[in-house]
Amino acid sequence: MKVRFEHVIPAPVDKVLAAYRDDEFYIEKLKNSGAMTVEILEVEEMPGGKLRKKVRATEPSRIPPPFRKSDVDEFIDDNVLDPEAGTLTWKVTPSLAADKFFLSGVVEFHADGGNTRMVFITEMEVKIPFVGGKVEKIGLAKTEEEVEKQVAFIKKWVKEH
Repeated sequence: MKVRFEHVIPAPVDKVLAAYRDDEFYIEKLKNSGAMTVEILEVEEMPGGKLRKKVRATEPSRIPPPFRKSDVDEFIDDNVLDPEAGTLTWKVTPSLAADKFFLSGVVEFHADGGNTRMVFITEMEVKIPFVGGKVEKIGLAKTEEEVEKQVAFIKKWVKEH
């Protein structure tokens, strides 16, 4: 299942892309979204100006209490920022049930005058017979709210930096 949301950031696309390259921005962005701990595991400059980051984070569990093993979930966020294509592709791998839960997406950055139009596309697949589709709907239900929190953070960051 896939969802898509668009927002406009009142800053030029180069400034928004520069924020995404900044490690401090990325850590604070994840914390703003609910992460309790964030550790950058790898940063790799790639051909064509691409930048890959691999980050380990923990957050309060989003799994309903009867199904979770802990109150804290850990995941790996592996992403590639491609300024030439104007995209950030990402994949989140949970520490538990990584063979059943798949969360990934892309953020598109489009110049829009002196602003940046950002398109957030999130895809979730849950491979659990009989309940996977329902879990996907529940899992993606809060995505719009989470994207709005991210957008507010991005707007504040680019204004202050």
